[in-house]
Amino acid sequence: MATRQLIAFIIVGTLSAYNHRSTAQSTGEARQYKTCSEAPAQSAVYTIVLHNGFAPFQAFCEQQKYGGGWLVLKNRYDGSVSFNRSWDEYRNGFGNTEQEYWLGLEKIHQVTADQEHELLIVIENFTDFSAHEIYAGFRVENEATNYTLRLSNVENSYHGTARDSFWVYRNEQFSTYDRINDKSILDCSILAGSGHWHYDCGTGYKSSNLNGEYSRTTLGGRRGIWWGAFGGQQFPLRKTRMMIRVGENS
Repeated sequence: MATRQLIAFIIVGTLSAYNHRSTAQSTGEARQYKTCSEAPAQSAVYTIVLHNGFAPFQAFCEQQKYGGGWLVLKNRYDGSVSFNRSWDEYRNGFGNTEQEYWLGLEKIHQVTADQEHELLIVIENFTDFSAHEIYAGFRVENEATNYTLRLSNVENSYHGTARDSFWVYRNEQFSTYDRINDKSILDCSILAGSGHWHYDCGTGYKSSNLNGEYSRTTLGGRRGIWWGAFGGQQFPLRKTRMMIRVGENS
């Protein structure tokens, strides 16, 4: 009798587990993950569900390059989406997660609030030459700070093939054309045509404008998409991606 009851218990348990998996797959629950590191090995759009109660959201997870586990914050590759957007749009996000998009400052803050992340920036110019740079200690503060950017304050805490043109923006507040928070009197977001953590309106070796106007040709002033250490404004970029994953020391 005990043996028959045990067999029945196992069968019922197995069917229950199978039905749960089937229901999860049909409702999309199986595609919900706390981080991209927990998602399947296939690069795709997944639903991210944070442990802090923030509303679930969709994001692209890069799983097949640079060791995988990367949550894509921004993707640009054809100029189909304008990145000269308002404060509200940068806060909430815009574009298509399977194409060109900006995840949204509030989501980025929520993801990085409790743990520092690595930031991976990948760039490619119109001659198909690509490079990348990885920064330690990445997080974004809340809106009350105007989404201040944090990176490790340790100099040379970055590495890669692109060479640094982003570390100068650590501790800077985000700016858009309708909410200027940079240190310059020149309104950098307007001059550069981009929302960004503008330090000033410089165009030197250590500066960049990854959210600038998409153009194959060199644009005047501070406009265009460029990376100072990768030829600057004279070599416009065709592709740019910003991705994060939990840092090794977190």
